[in-house]
Amino acid sequence: MALYRTEAVVLRTHNLGEADKILTLFTRNRGKVRAVARGSRRPRNHLMGVSQLFTHSGMLIFKGKNLDSISQGSIINAWLFLREDLLKMAYASYIVELVDKLTEEYDPNERVYSLLVSVFDQMQKDDLEAILTRFFELHFLRLIGLKPQLERCVGCDTVLTSAGNQLRFSPREGGVLCPNCQGGRSDALSLSQGAYQVMRWLSAANIDRLTVLQMPKPVEQEVEEMLRNFINFHLQRPLKSLEFLYTIRGTS
Repeated sequence: MALYRTEAVVLRTHNLGEADKILTLFTRNRGKVRAVARGSRRPRNHLMGVSQLFTHSGMLIFKGKNLDSISQGSIINAWLFLREDLLKMAYASYIVELVDKLTEEYDPNERVYSLLVSVFDQMQKDDLEAILTRFFELHFLRLIGLKPQLERCVGCDTVLTSAGNQLRFSPREGGVLCPNCQGGRSDALSLSQGAYQVMRWLSAANIDRLTVLQMPKPVEQEVEEMLRNFINFHLQRPLKSLEFLYTIRGTS
């Protein structure tokens, strides 16, 4: 068995036997990895801390035939607030499930890893969860090759400029449609100029600038709807974490 050292964020945990866990990790240099943390459910076990959901750690891992095995781990950031605050937990659960469902094992993408770490670092700030999640969705989709087309019409490739409230967003076509290309696209959703500009801004923004964005609630809800429909089109089934998120928020 080969031994490798990496940094990782825990995306998912699954109990195995009486004392072990199978962890789904997103690693810095190997992408998504499934690994056993043996004895991690026992009190005072040296892997107990690093095997908690959302935890960011440095790890020493043995490459196995079917499952890898964690030998050592040292916590870099426990992000306890993601497990202690229900709203933050709900958003974080959605983010890690999205990463889990839209990435393949052993497909390295260090930029996705860095994006995930940066978003969880910033989520410690209050009242930024929704904006951070929209930011994550847009940048994550770009990094895995599923970026929605916002700058040009997906029908005719015309550069999009201000067009009042005449734009529409088509999950099936993969982006925004100009007024001349909307006929026959039954899935196309009306897209207000405010929501369109927010999506453009978020897709180009630096994460440190998100606190300056003032997003009215109707625009926030519209952007969420656009991206939810786009992501659902690329998934075979709805994400389970959305039900938990909607319950905590009291919305759908």
